[in-house]
Amino acid sequence: MLMKGLIVMKKKFPIKIVASLAVVFFSFLYDATLGKVVLGVFIVYMLFSSRNTFYEIFATKAYKKGDMEKAVSLFEKASKSTQNPRPKISYGYLLLKIGELDKASQVFKEMIDSDIDEDSKIKAKSNYALVLWKSGELDSAINLLEEVLSEYTSSVVYGSLGYLYILKGDLEKAVEFNKEAYDYNSSDPIILDNLGNAYYLIGELSKSEEIYKELMNLNPQFPEAYYNYSLLLKKLGKLDEALDFMKKANNFNLSFLSNLTKANIENQLKEIEDVIAREQ
Repeated sequence: MLMKGLIVMKKKFPIKIVASLAVVFFSFLYDATLGKVVLGVFIVYMLFSSRNTFYEIFATKAYKKGDMEKAVSLFEKASKSTQNPRPKISYGYLLLKIGELDKASQVFKEMIDSDIDEDSKIKAKSNYALVLWKSGELDSAINLLEEVLSEYTSSVVYGSLGYLYILKGDLEKAVEFNKEAYDYNSSDPIILDNLGNAYYLIGELSKSEEIYKELMNLNPQFPEAYYNYSLLLKKLGKLDEALDFMKKANNFNLSFLSNLTKANIENQLKEIEDVIAREQ
């Protein structure tokens, strides 16, 4: 895919630049003042034609700082200023993260129905499946991700589908699928969490603990990992450790894409603390 992108740039981008620079060069040869004017026009043109890149850079910075409103606004501008589908995928995903399901759905459906490259269309389908899930259409979301996985394998798709199988409650299928996902990528935190949680739910506590120890070594950056591990430790009677990991889960800001709530965490914290207090 990278080589294909480089070929496109060789055909389209450099030729325009070389031609424009030639015009600037000959303008200076003809008249210095004219050359400066042409150079100024060229710089303005380059900045304008590359504005989507600047929007994306500043949108990414805003997202990392937690300014979702600014990030969404800038990704929207980026998506409207270029034919490249990349910023549109980011825009749709952020809409999904803040719970703007109707807008996110529109973004991804338009991409799926459009004439974009296959890789971008698959990413749009994968994200649209999450829209379906959060809209209450779990079966449709699973079906779409199964369709995507039949055409394209990735850790992201394995992680999303493995999680939805757990939510569906088909634990036998969830375990087998997440074992397959683990074989595909045993260092992906979401895949590890899915498998560890699936083992926990069917009562395979030693296997679950083994997976969660691997996961904790990766320092996961999402609350479900710590919440689920805490539940396991609580079940194993390791209450002090369970309390520590539940507190870690409580330090995270929860996303709309999480099935976990603040109340879930706080209730578990109180329950673990109460059990510890009774045993002292």
